[in-house]
Amino acid sequence: MYPVSQLRVVGLAATTQFRQTENTDKSRTRLVVVQKRLGSHRGAVSLIELLLVMSIIAVLLGIMLPALSAARKSAQGTTCLSNMRRMGIASVMYLEKSGGWYPPMRLSKVNGVTYVNEYGAAEPRWQWFLAFELGPVITPPSDGTSPWGDSYSRTMNNGYFSCPSLTGPDARDIRNGSYGYNYQYLGNARTDTNPPAFDNFAVSENTIRATSQTIALDDRRGAHPEHGKRSYTLDPPRLAREKNAVKFGPGSSDGPIRHSPAEARHRGKAVVSFVDGHAAPSPLEELGYPLDDNGVVRPDVDGTDPNASNHLWNGLGTDVRNPADRARARAG
Repeated sequence: MYPVSQLRVVGLAATTQFRQTENTDKSRTRLVVVQKRLGSHRGAVSLIELLLVMSIIAVLLGIMLPALSAARKSAQGTTCLSNMRRMGIASVMYLEKSGGWYPPMRLSKVNGVTYVNEYGAAEPRWQWFLAFELGPVITPPSDGTSPWGDSYSRTMNNGYFSCPSLTGPDARDIRNGSYGYNYQYLGNARTDTNPPAFDNFAVSENTIRATSQTIALDDRRGAHPEHGKRSYTLDPPRLAREKNAVKFGPGSSDGPIRHSPAEARHRGKAVVSFVDGHAAPSPLEELGYPLDDNGVVRPDVDGTDPNASNHLWNGLGTDVRNPADRARARAG
């Protein structure tokens, strides 16, 4: 038999242990209930919360997309400027190679015989005359077929001759693609004036007095306001009648506007390469082009538009009109 005092101690200890066990069990039960409640709360998303998240995402996208688009356009402009600089330097090096003569816009025949270059390309356009420095414009036939021409391929594989901002089926077309050449003043190898004599080819570098103010190459548009055909020819604001030009580059089948001016595809500016090799972006108005009310270049065919100026095209640094054009302008 235990003494009464010991029984009381044992009873008290047992009671305390039971209460502690009971409290622990209750705490665990409460914790499980709270966890279940929290778990069920986390698993159910209300419509208001979902709409709130979606609206936040929409706001973020609205902020980020214009910035991403602007960054992409800026990168494209930088690449185009780099292309123009490379082509400009290649043009200067060509002068050293040719003995100081500018390349033609396209050389079809020499002394009545079809001209074929060292790559086997027949009737090559101006891009091919820079290939000695920049590489082949179009990959020649693998079987060594020569001569070959547009019927084989007009797709340029050389990225230097393509502007990344120009997309669509003509983006890499050597005839209808990105860049054009100031052919009326630097290399008009057409024979429209006195066949078979060239209209204005070959042109000596000694005739270009203002090399840093004379356009050699440019982003060009072709025969349509949204970019058109025959854009490898780059037309000045006014037809260069003083250099025997009788028509602009595009023909009647190339588009609604028979004029291939510069194209402002880089935030309202065209990237220009000058005869001395430097390159820079410029608005169309600063290049001497008059614009209509819709911002489309208005070609000066007959020399009567006082807003058309060829001062950055003719190699002189100042606008000089054909005497007949001056007379028409005064009469108008």
